[in-house]
Amino acid sequence: MSYQKYLFLFFILFSISCKQSNQEIDNSAQLNQIIDSATHLVDLKKKDQAYQYLDAAFESINPNLKDTWKKYYFKESNYFISARLNKDKKDLALADLYADSMLNLIKDNRVEEKLRHEFSISNFLKGDVLLEMEKYEESYQYFHKGKLLADESKNTCDQADFNSRFAFLNYVQGKYRQAASLFFQAYKNNLDCKLDFERYAAIQGALCNAGLSYEHIKMTDSALICYKKAIAFLEKNQAAFPYKNAFTKVAKGVAYHYMGDVYLDSGNNEKAEEYLKKCITLNGRNSSEVRNAQIAEVKLARLYLSTGRFKEYNSTMRSARASMDSLTNPRNEVDWQKLQIDYLNFTQQYDKAKNLMPAYLASAEKQNAGLRKLNNVDARTEFYNLQKDYEVTILKKENQLSNLYLIIAVGFTIMALFILYQIWKNWKASKQNNNALILLNKQVTEQNLHLQNTLTALEQSQEENKRVMKVVAHDLRSPIGAIVSLAGFMMSDNRLQEEDQHLMGLIRNSGSDSLKFVNELLNRELVVEEIEKDHVDLSALLNYCVNLLQYKATEKNQKIVLTSTPITLGLNREKIWRVMSNLITNAVKFSPEKSTIEVNMGIFKNSVLISVQDTGIGIPDKIKEKIFNINEEAKRPGTNGEKSFGIGLVISKQIIEAHNGKIWFNSVVNKGTTFFVELPIS
Repeated sequence: MSYQKYLFLFFILFSISCKQSNQEIDNSAQLNQIIDSATHLVDLKKKDQAYQYLDAAFESINPNLKDTWKKYYFKESNYFISARLNKDKKDLALADLYADSMLNLIKDNRVEEKLRHEFSISNFLKGDVLLEMEKYEESYQYFHKGKLLADESKNTCDQADFNSRFAFLNYVQGKYRQAASLFFQAYKNNLDCKLDFERYAAIQGALCNAGLSYEHIKMTDSALICYKKAIAFLEKNQAAFPYKNAFTKVAKGVAYHYMGDVYLDSGNNEKAEEYLKKCITLNGRNSSEVRNAQIAEVKLARLYLSTGRFKEYNSTMRSARASMDSLTNPRNEVDWQKLQIDYLNFTQQYDKAKNLMPAYLASAEKQNAGLRKLNNVDARTEFYNLQKDYEVTILKKENQLSNLYLIIAVGFTIMALFILYQIWKNWKASKQNNNALILLNKQVTEQNLHLQNTLTALEQSQEENKRVMKVVAHDLRSPIGAIVSLAGFMMSDNRLQEEDQHLMGLIRNSGSDSLKFVNELLNRELVVEEIEKDHVDLSALLNYCVNLLQYKATEKNQKIVLTSTPITLGLNREKIWRVMSNLITNAVKFSPEKSTIEVNMGIFKNSVLISVQDTGIGIPDKIKEKIFNINEEAKRPGTNGEKSFGIGLVISKQIIEAHNGKIWFNSVVNKGTTFFVELPIS
């Protein structure tokens, strides 16, 4: 993988959006026009003139706090892109200055909550600058702060910005599968944002970067799909950004370059030559991506060398040499030298090859030093450590709050003693209330006895069970609920003495227990008919469920392993979560200690298939026909004696069928069980 590839990747990565928050701004439209005009001047390579125009026009609009932030954002972004492309330390220092100014502007005016989105973006940009300065640990801290703000605000666009950065860190560390998943998630997140130019650039960039990641793990078909999808997206939306035709041209050229790489690796030299030439044509000498064209020329020259087309090889290498002489790039220079050495050896010009070797080795070592430094830092470990530090800070704050609560509790205790004194003085007046409380308690006790008799009758007959549950729903729930409410109301009477409070508590607790009995009975009659559905990321839902239940599995030294692919379906999030939680909980319950539970999701043409596989005690043949039947008794204890109520799978089947899906299982006694859930793609 060449440095030029992720040079462009980084360029797209940092083209992030500054979506407007819900803050009242009288001159926002005028400011946007000023920024658009300044951007156009930058596109014409008149950067200094653009900054002068922006400063002059900015003062004419009586700017507010958010306007000032936007001005800093414009300058920081352009200085950073210039520094990144040209390795200009002066521009990088200016980008760092404006990133600090953006952060300080928000902090000094104490508007972190009001401008949460802008604060998140500012932290990301500061992290970008520090990463370019190779201050990796410091950059991770700012990325982490930006992520926390994005998570708290639930801003999908901010989360896309973080996913892009985290994907890049995984990419340069060789974790290509994780990078592909994160880039694709960033692409999906960006689709939910307003399509301005920054999102236009970020969406096609995320697709190309996902393709690069797939290419590294030899998933060439997926890589080609991503590149073609990126080109199709550019062609579909380029008319909306006519003033950015130069960018669209560059982006297409880079995508063609990557497609040429795929065909080159697969041995399709004809297609590889076609797409590399397209890249060179689009990203030639007058383009902002000349370096990308340079490396495409080197790859094309290598193709000519491998096929013995020496005349075309020499012509292409001369063109690349002329381009690099006018616009240097250390990494491209290394690739050019290596190819020239290969050519000299191939044509038996060994002395010339030997003379080039020392310069090549020195250049290669210098370029690889920076990457080795980055790879020595594990991004996931850094973010994990930062997260733990954050949690420790939260615990310290909670401890301080606990001390405050203790002081408050002492104060309330003193107040309570005073109230008890007042209750004692008014004891005679409250005697009548005591009698009423005793009567209510007697009524609740009688209702409990009646409920227990009803439960006994339910166990004798299923038909009687249904009838009594209806009676419970209509005849018990309302009066018991009224008793609980009345008890709560009476509890609020500050004149009650301690004994009265105790009796009231007995009434309320007894009534609440009765309501729980009623609810448990009613839940056995659950019928899922019309359910509300929403767009749900099924992979994220499974990941959340697995992470939540891993703590339960850890109690038995078990491990839950999830394999899934991102896909969005129309589902009822809470009910599908209930189904998957029930299936995984059962797998934990009926599996031995130190076992592994596998949760897999596969995507087919018209459906998604989820499986939950364990290596537990299995399901005996005598109850296999009963577990989905509410009228049959199929409960049994888990491997550690865990209780089972026998209705979870019944409810799960009703939920899945309400989604027009299917649920079934395969089981062998003492070898394990696999439950399958099939949901349609609609």
